[in-house]
Parts: sequence; structure tokens; C-alpha cells
Amino acid sequence: MDTQFVGEHLGPGQLGHFFVITSFVAALFSAFAYYRAASTEKLNAGGSAAWLQLGRNGFVVHAITVMGIFITLYYIITNHLFEYHYAWRHSDLSLSPKYLLSCFWEGQEGSFLLWSIWHCVLGLIVMFTSKGLESRVMTIISIVQVALATMLLGYYFGADINMGSSPFILLRDKMLAAPIFQQPNYMEFVNDGNGLNILLQNYWMVIHPPVLFLGFSATLIPFAYTLAALWKGEYKEWIKPTWIWSLFAGAVLGTGIMMGGAWAYESLTFGGYWAWDPVENASLVPWLTLIAGLHTLIIYKVTGRSFIATVVLFVVTYGLIWYSTFLTRTGVLGDTSVHSFTGEGQSLYWHLLIVIGVLLAIAIALMVRRWKDMPRVKTEEEVNSREFWMFIGSIILFLSAIQIIISTSIPVWAPLAKLITGKEIAPPVDPIQHYNGIQVWVAIVVSLLSASVLYLKFKKSDNKTFWKRMAITGLLGLGLALIIGFTQNITTPQYVVLLFTASFSVIANSYYAISVQKVKLKKLGAATSHLGFGLILLGILLSSYNKEVISLNTSGVVIPFTDDKMENVRQSMENVILYKNIPIPMGEYTVTYKGDSIPEHDPRTFYEVQYDIVDTATGNVTESFTLHPNAFVNPKGQQGGMSANPDSKHYVSRDIFTYVTSVIDPAKKTDTGAYKKHVVKIGDTFFVNRGYVVFDAFDTRLDDPRYEAKDGDIAVAARLTLRDLDGNENKLAPIYYIREGMENTVEDTVADRKLYVRLSKIVPDENAAELMVKQAGDDADYIVMKALLFPYINVLWLGIIVMVIGFFIAMVNRITKKEKVAKALNINDIT
Repeated sequence: MDTQFVGEHLGPGQLGHFFVITSFVAALFSAFAYYRAASTEKLNAGGSAAWLQLGRNGFVVHAITVMGIFITLYYIITNHLFEYHYAWRHSDLSLSPKYLLSCFWEGQEGSFLLWSIWHCVLGLIVMFTSKGLESRVMTIISIVQVALATMLLGYYFGADINMGSSPFILLRDKMLAAPIFQQPNYMEFVNDGNGLNILLQNYWMVIHPPVLFLGFSATLIPFAYTLAALWKGEYKEWIKPTWIWSLFAGAVLGTGIMMGGAWAYESLTFGGYWAWDPVENASLVPWLTLIAGLHTLIIYKVTGRSFIATVVLFVVTYGLIWYSTFLTRTGVLGDTSVHSFTGEGQSLYWHLLIVIGVLLAIAIALMVRRWKDMPRVKTEEEVNSREFWMFIGSIILFLSAIQIIISTSIPVWAPLAKLITGKEIAPPVDPIQHYNGIQVWVAIVVSLLSASVLYLKFKKSDNKTFWKRMAITGLLGLGLALIIGFTQNITTPQYVVLLFTASFSVIANSYYAISVQKVKLKKLGAATSHLGFGLILLGILLSSYNKEVISLNTSGVVIPFTDDKMENVRQSMENVILYKNIPIPMGEYTVTYKGDSIPEHDPRTFYEVQYDIVDTATGNVTESFTLHPNAFVNPKGQQGGMSANPDSKHYVSRDIFTYVTSVIDPAKKTDTGAYKKHVVKIGDTFFVNRGYVVFDAFDTRLDDPRYEAKDGDIAVAARLTLRDLDGNENKLAPIYYIREGMENTVEDTVADRKLYVRLSKIVPDENAAELMVKQAGDDADYIVMKALLFPYINVLWLGIIVMVIGFFIAMVNRITKKEKVAKALNINDIT
């Protein structure tokens, strides 16, 4: 007899399962119908039209059911139906409505669904705009939707093999081994969910994933148009839509990537916006190849060259989108990334590899089939032509992408390399140095090309005019670089070169927009994008090269962040202890910790940190502001755990970036009259009110009037030094001794500080002491904080905005521009 479970809401899950299956069947039907329409276009126009309408109907049904999945899952999450594993695992009762939306894409199933939703939206737009290419383009889009639909099916073949994972699986079905879920009333014990990852409880994570996934999804459209062109060997009609969609994808994906940088800047303690994390790299690499493909497509449009390169780059771009999904969702990156998914086992691993294999097989088969009749130009391009240097730039971007993805993929290919060579290959110990050492030269070359290529003409340029303009803009760029270099003290050779090329790019593209294009908005797409790129490089250089830690620890105290003493010494140099209401000098500021607060219905603790600039002559405060870095302290009962969120003061010329690295557990602030236990090793430090104590040594040679030795005693003292904020020192020596098998202690005190210390136990295996410490009066209230200064970081954010605007200007120009009747290509030069 089946168990009747009490308190479950099965209706939403059953409806969700129906939508999942229907979406898969509808996508499969649409792909087949569109394929039949494409196959019969020239053989049977009437039949092709009928299949075309069936394909449209199938895709519309698919889109409706995908939205049905989303609405049903969101209903389950927002209504806290914790009998569903997805809602229990990714949400809880404490989350505000905006973060309930983030729960949707925290998990594998939700992120695949978000991806599918964007494909549906873009697919519907393509359906009504692709005209004669509709059947072929929509066949490819529908095939991809079939692949994404399988990710949500949740069909199991035996115990270990499954096709996808359903977001509507019940908690009791997911955790069959737990006895509680065999009880009919198990829902009485499921009072709350596991909760959203605290790193995702940030407003950027409400908007960043949808934008990033829209960028991922948009790369499908150039890929689909490219395969559509190869399918029938028609190489002209696909250019305009592919150009437009490439611009759209470049703008949105670029925006999504840098939104991730903004999230890292405001939510992670990277101390910056980019750390060459594998997940960051996995999203950057397809953008690089997409931009390379966009430029070779322009070359092909104007000159007929680089068709094969364009095809390869668009195919590789979409292949990399799926490969980045493989890297970030299967767990192969292990501990090399701070924000990759942990993986769903071998089934997802092989599932994604099969999808990648199928998509690449289709693309390669079409390329092989059309290889002989692909457009080629017989003659060599001129060295002083725009297309030559655009192609060189595309090659550089492609090589940059290869270097990044190979290094990022070390956890994937290292085991195979070990089998072949017998050598262990590990990811770089210092990723920033590893990638910067190569990519700075890529940035130098690309910025130089972005500065100069627009001054060249297609096919052949006037050298005299070109070099005249280069001389003018180059000298202006050199002047700007010299001013910045001297004022910011940039002296490292490769960064001096980058400073010049980035300055040159900014000046040259501004000059081009004003002098050559006469500020005609519709024509400013390329110049604006290149200008934005130059500003981005300039912003990265300025904010990173002179990034300054202003929270320098001059007290000599070693803060116990970890069990590694050397790591503690390193970190302690850049972190300061702020006691409540005790001002500390920090750079040009005087910084004071004013206290903390926990808002109602918000699990975070906010720390009030006041910054003042004091005129040394008058003692007056000339500037004052307050930052509120916050942290999740002991989230979900994780004792000793903390996840910090920074806060920043934004100036035009700099940011003051502040975050808390250690705090007192709020639970330990309650009883000031109780003894608190500290287990310390020699050299360790612990904090007390208005000071800290250092454990100097054990001492068995006791000469202390408080202790009268007797035969048979085993006695030891802990030599301690108390240092206060005024620089005063006090010595303490609590004693522990064993007499006639009984443990005894002699307490030591610092009377004026009302501090009492007992040596309660020796831990011989760890060479450690267990100290019991009490301090009467106000409890010690402090935070440990790190503060950094990022100069001119707003140049970076401005550059991103300008570059994206440039993409959209170019896209609008392409959409509204009427193609000339005259042939764009000189077909006499093309085989």
C-alpha cells in the first residue's frame, strides 16, 4: 500500500512535469518540421510552406511551455513549497522577493531554463525577421532547444545514469535514504529551506545572470545564420542579419561579463573586479572569438575575403559557449574557481560533451560539404589596407582566447597529460601574474590596431594621409601618456607601453569621430566602440597599477585568520584592528569603528565605519563620510563562518574600497562576566578590550611568590604580553600545576584593565595552551578591516558604457541602412 504523505502540494509539480515534457516534444517537432521545410524549399514550394507553418506552430508551443516551466517553478519558490527539492535547496523563508528571483538561477536546472527562455525570445524574433533563411536558421535554433530541453527531463536509466535533472522532483524522492522522508508527516519537520548562497544575495546577482545568459543566447543566432548559409551555399543574404546579431551579442555579452566584474567588486573580497577566475575566463573567451568573427565578417562583406575564418570563428564561439557551460557546471574546475557549480556527476559531464559533439559535428559536416565552393579571393590583400590589419587583429584575439582557455582548462587536460608524460600539471599558483604576463602584450597590440585601423581604407590606403594622421594622433597620445605616466608614477616597461597604446587609442578614435566622421552619429559605431575599449584598458591600468592598501598594520600584532602562521603574517600586514570608538590613522584618513547593527528581516550585520580627513594645522575635520560594509556572520548556523560584502566611497578620481575580514561573533558579546576560552600556540594573538595579548612562551622555571612549589609538583607558566592601544605593555604569567594528581591553577590579573587570565590546560600534542580569559566592564568590541584605494576606476566603468553604446550605434545603423543595389563584392576576384 502506497504511503499517503500529508501536507504536500503536488499540483504545481505535476503541471511543471507536463510543461517539461511538452517543451521537449514541441522543440523536437519544430526542429523536424523546419528541417523538412528547408529540405523541400526548391522541390515542393507548397509542401515547404506547410512544413514551415508547422515548424512555427511547434516553436510557439515550445516557447509557451518553457514560460510555463518558469512560472510554475517561480510559484513553487515564492510560495516556499519546500516539499520540492529545488525550492528547499535554493531558498528559505528569510529571503526578500528580489532574492527569490536569484534562487531561480542559482541551481543547474534554473540556469539551463533561463538560457532556454532567452533562446525562445530570440527565436521568435528570428522567426519573424529572417525571411528566406527562416527554415534553416530555425532548424538550428530548434535543435539547440531540444538539447536544452533534455537538461530538464530528469529521466533515470538505472541508479547512476540520468538525462537531465527535473526542477520539480520532490525532496523525499531526492533523499530516499533519509528515514524521515518515509514518514507520512515528514513535512511537519521541514520548516525552512537550505537558503540561497550568501554570495548571491546581492542586487547585481538579480540582474547579472539574466544579462549574461542573454549574451550567451545571442551567440546562437550568428552561429545559426552561418550554418544556414553553408547549408545551401548561399553566402550573401546571411551577412546583414549575422552582422546585426553579432553586434547585439557582443554588446550584451560584454555588458554581462563586466556586470560580473561589478558584482565581484562589490560582493567578493577579491580586492578588485577581475581575478582571472576560471568562471570569468570561461565567459570572456567566447566574447573574444565573437569580436574576432565580427571583424572578419566585415572584411568579407566589403572585400569578399576571410569567409572561412568568419565561419570558423562563429562556430568556435558557440562551441565555446557550451564548453564554458561544461567547465562551470560539471565540477571539473574543482577548487580553482570561487563561484563555479559543484557539478552534478558524470551524467551531466557526458551529457554536455554529447551536446557539444553533436553541434560541432553538424557544423563540421556542413563546412566539409561546402569546402570547395566557399568564397575565396585569388589575390593577396595590400599591407596598407584596412582588411589586412583587421584580420591581424582578429588573429590576435583568437590566439588570446586560446591561451586563456588552455590555461583555464588545465584541470580538464592535466590528467591526460599525466598519463602521457607522467608529470603533474597544476593550475598557475598566481593566476593574475600568469595571465597578465601574456595578455598585457595582447592588449598592447589590439589597442594599437584599434587606434589606427579606422584610418586605413579597404583594399588600399593613401600612405601619406594615413601617416600624417598617425603622427598627429600619436603625438597627442604620447603627450597624454606622459602626463598620466608622470603623475601616476607608472614605470614598469610593459605597462608604460600599454599606457601609450591605450592613450593613443583614446586620442585617435576621438580624433577620427570628430575630424573624419564629423560627429555623424550613425557612422560613429566603430570609433565609439574602439574609444570605449581604449578607455577600458586605460581604466584597468590606472586602477590596478597604483591600487593601494591603506589599512597598513603597524601594531605588529599577527591576526589569526588561518592555521598557517606565515599566511597570517602576510594577511596581517594589510588588515587593521578597529576597536569601537577608537580612531586609527589610515592613509590620509582617520578611521573609527562606530558599531554594528542587524536590520529587521535582513540576516546581514552592518558595520558603521567613519572616515575623517583632519586638518593637522587646525584639528578641524575637512571631510567626513561613513561606509557600511556588511557580512553574513555564522550563516545558517555555520559556526565561525563569515562572508563579507564590501562598501565603497566613490570619488571622480578614486574609490575607497572597504570590507570586514574578521569580527566578534554576536553571540559572544552578551556575557561580559564570563570566562572565555582561547586555545593559543606560541606567537599567537587574541584580542581583549582596547588591546591584545601575545602568547610568548611556556616557562617551567618558576620563581613566583604566588606559587609555592612542593615535591612532586609538575608546574608551568604561560608567559603573556598585554599591549594596549596607547603602546603600554603588561606582563602576565598564569600558572598551571599538578599536585598529587589534581589539576590546579594560579590566576594572573592586570588590575587597572580588570583582566583575569587562567592557564586551564596544556595541549602537548599541539604545543598549545588553553587560556580562560575574563575582562570586566565593557566587552571588547572590534572589527578587523581591509581598505584599498582604486585610483581612476571610473575610467574603466566609463569605457564599458562607451564601448557598449558603440555596439548599439553600429547595430542600429546596420538595421536602418538600406543596402545599395550595386554589387558589394567584385566577383571577378572570387573563385
